[in-house]
Amino acid sequence: MLTHATPTTTPTPTRAPRPRTRRKRPSRARVVPRAFVPPIVPNPNADDSSPSNADAAPTIPNIERALAPRGWAIGAERGYDDDPHAFKIFRARDGKATLEALQEALRAREERGCRIRRETQSLYYMCCDGVRCRLNEGKKEIVVEMACDSETTVGGFVEKARVIEDVIKNASKRR
Repeated sequence: MLTHATPTTTPTPTRAPRPRTRRKRPSRARVVPRAFVPPIVPNPNADDSSPSNADAAPTIPNIERALAPRGWAIGAERGYDDDPHAFKIFRARDGKATLEALQEALRAREERGCRIRRETQSLYYMCCDGVRCRLNEGKKEIVVEMACDSETTVGGFVEKARVIEDVIKNASKRR
């Protein structure tokens, strides 16, 4: 064993270098994946509002899958908004009466912001219960947008879309 000393310390022993050898690790059993199962699998036999349905998670693809058969799309109608939302364009004979019927159907209790506002000469705007509606009287169309938030279930989006479609359908039958 070799020792060395420094002027202010006592001699300390040093070790001889070890020869480098590779350690043998125990072998592990290899697990071969058999199939890939995505974390959210739609259940076609369950209702969207059911808590046992995996499709009830409010993700954009699930919301789009649930609303697509009704004609709704996900995105921005003209690209103004950065947040994703579901939208649909409806034709309306009497747009102002249809917008008032939507206001009554969507108004929550003691909600103060649910008013119809005039933006321009032929454009009206309303926001109620997370639903934005724009009426263009010149084109006789209503653009309805629902914000895709994570607080509402997929069943909630489908139910809200059903209410909106029924109100617009009934308002167009009146005349």
